Amino acid sequence: MLDNLEAIRQDFPVTERYTYLNHASIGPVPRSTAQMMQSFLAARSLTGGLAIQGEWEDRIYGTTRGNVARLINARQETEVTFTRNTSHGLNIVAAGLPWQAGDNVVCAETEFPANVYPWENLRRKGVEVRFVKAENNRILPQSVAAAMDSRTRLVTLSFVEFATGYRNDLDTLADIVHRGGALFCVDAIQGLGVFPVDVQQTPVDFLSAGSAKWLLGPVGFGFLYIRQERLDELDLIMTGWVGVEDWRDFFRYDSPFRHDATRYEEGSIAPLMLLGLNQNVQHFLDWGVEDISRRVLELTEHLLTGLERLDLTVISPHEHESERSGIVSFVPKDDPAALAAKLSTAGVIISQRGNFIRVSPHFYNSHAEIDRTLAVIAAA
Repeated sequence: MLDNLEAIRQDFPVTERYTYLNHASIGPVPRSTAQMMQSFLAARSLTGGLAIQGEWEDRIYGTTRGNVARLINARQETEVTFTRNTSHGLNIVAAGLPWQAGDNVVCAETEFPANVYPWENLRRKGVEVRFVKAENNRILPQSVAAAMDSRTRLVTLSFVEFATGYRNDLDTLADIVHRGGALFCVDAIQGLGVFPVDVQQTPVDFLSAGSAKWLLGPVGFGFLYIRQERLDELDLIMTGWVGVEDWRDFFRYDSPFRHDATRYEEGSIAPLMLLGLNQNVQHFLDWGVEDISRRVLELTEHLLTGLERLDLTVISPHEHESERSGIVSFVPKDDPAALAAKLSTAGVIISQRGNFIRVSPHFYNSHAEIDRTLAVIAAA
């Protein structure tokens, strides 16, 4: 719960130096998470492999998968497999499905390249990649439906579009995709950690995310959710000694592969990354993602009001709260690179994307920080 927001804010030392509004790029690691990760490294430095035993072993391997499953409300924790990043998870899906020449994938023209290249790579197999056009910076469900046909094997979209911040209606899309006989894959990295995700209520088939953005975790680590019913539809394109049933029997070479998502974990998983992700997911479960959603939307509403007062063009859809996210992008009146530089000089951390500025506050940010950002924009 966010009852004591000021105390939670103390866990973010980045606030002592910057007005950090760049969570759609890379989020800062909370102080408590950094300290725990440092403690583990110190223990490993002193004791070597003995560090990955006892209490540390339980923290690292005993609860992480279960906590991630709770975060997205998976039916069972073994529907979660750990990956290097969002792209890694999407590639497991893209390479594992039994594509036939003439099949097609439906994507969108507003996707981040991570959710494009794994599918583009299928063109060599004769698979067509179709890009849905945006209308007023929105990916309309009816446009997705119109792009599908009997040869559409999969539709892949982001929970939140990285540039505009448009939040796709996953419930409606899942219904459209499944009624069309296709599978639904979601790149969740720009929404997970801000908005609740319930893969039982919203029956996506695959969901991939990294931990470095809104989940405030380690860079280069993430997970893939595979609905158990879809496991047999994915070819086991790569595996290793950890992906088998009797993985602790080092002298057995005929152990069957696990019949769950963990079969895709080829070998040792970085314990430091697991520890950081687990600590943060526990934070989010304690803080309450629904409370975080309300707080982030409150902050972006304050930002939107200020930008409109400055008569700036906002490209993020925001007429309806259901379309909004933690991302607000706007077009400055003058050179966007110059404005980005002025904001940086003032200690306001944002991103420039093309001809617009992307601002992405998280729940621990304050109204005062939004006001400070608006003041720099107004003075530019």
